[in-house]
Amino acid sequence: MRRIGIRLWLVGAFAAVTLLTAGVVYLFGDRPRAVLGAIALGILAGFLIAVGITRRLTRLSRESGRLAAGALDTPLDVGGRDEIGDLARALDSMRASLKESFGVLTADRNKLKAIFDGLTDAVIVVDEDGPLRFSNSAAANLLDPLGQPPDSMRPHLRRAHDLGFAAHPALRIGDRAYAMSARALPKERAVLVVARDRTDEMRRELAEADFISNAAHELRNPLAGISSAIEVLQEGAKDDPDALDHFLGRLAEDTERMNRLTKSLLTLARVESLGAGETEGIEVAEAIADTVEAAEPPPHIELTVDAEPGLFVAADPTLLRQVMVGLLTNAFKHTPLPGRVTLRARRDGEKEAMLEVIDTGPGIPEAEIERVFERFYRRDESRNQEGFGLGLAIARRMVGVMGGEIGAHSVEGEGSTFWVRLPAAHPNPTPVA
Repeated sequence: MRRIGIRLWLVGAFAAVTLLTAGVVYLFGDRPRAVLGAIALGILAGFLIAVGITRRLTRLSRESGRLAAGALDTPLDVGGRDEIGDLARALDSMRASLKESFGVLTADRNKLKAIFDGLTDAVIVVDEDGPLRFSNSAAANLLDPLGQPPDSMRPHLRRAHDLGFAAHPALRIGDRAYAMSARALPKERAVLVVARDRTDEMRRELAEADFISNAAHELRNPLAGISSAIEVLQEGAKDDPDALDHFLGRLAEDTERMNRLTKSLLTLARVESLGAGETEGIEVAEAIADTVEAAEPPPHIELTVDAEPGLFVAADPTLLRQVMVGLLTNAFKHTPLPGRVTLRARRDGEKEAMLEVIDTGPGIPEAEIERVFERFYRRDESRNQEGFGLGLAIARRMVGVMGGEIGAHSVEGEGSTFWVRLPAAHPNPTPVA
């Protein structure tokens, strides 16, 4: 069926009005009333035609406005086989194409967002005039409370805008340090920033450098003693029996010291490499008895044991024994004669148990309590005693492997308490033969 164009429709309507006018004049004669009637019919017919066209155009305009607002899901009403109908069908076809294109763009945008949010590095895009345009989830900790780049980053953004690129190896933002690089995006009139949190990495680097420095220092002293003794012996002291015995004794002491340091370093390295280990239910009273047997108190040091009966902890028996023996030995070492050391075990709530070693030594200043667990840390008054400052660092790592915590509290002049908190456990079931 051929389409009826709107121009043909208007021509037909005009012809119909002309025929009506001619008919009225023919029937009623050439009189004023006939002429007025014909004019009225023409006006009415023209009005009805205009209303019909206007109504369809108004509906089409409303549908176009809805498309402009983004409502692409509802099809347009495309009735009519004239030019207005063609326009409506063209708009509906455009709506369907836009819906498909927006769907593809939305899927691509969501995919990119998922990729950026999966990055551990912070990604930020900032307009040239300052406002934030985009940031991924890793950038949340970088932004200020208003969601904008921090002030410490802005000089580098301006430098990147002016020169095309800027970088900083360890930009301090709050209490964290970030390796940051910024690059200008001229076509986008923006600056792209990528920042990686280096705080933990730098702490590890500093700790490793400190560890190596301290280990080298501890090894240098006995090596210097060995080298000095050998040099004196080579210069003729070996011919004097008394001098020979003296320097051989020094060589033996320095060699033993190096041997103990090497063993401690190897133990620390092995423990540092451990992940979360397997645990079992251990009866605390039995573990304490084993500890006391392995670390007998020196003369004039009174050892008191106070263990809650029926108490079990989830731990590794070998690691627990080594930790408790180390704490008890430290307590004996730092308690002046005569003194008292208490080994106590008790419940700490429903799910944990607390093991404590309490001494009557000189105590530790509050500012140093956390530092005593650092590798190679020794207080000034402890430097003349045997040891390398590794025991408590090893103990902390062993307790961490067992899923527990270790700490201390102290009062200067009264003594110290070192505690180990472990998960409480039920006794292991006895296997049936």
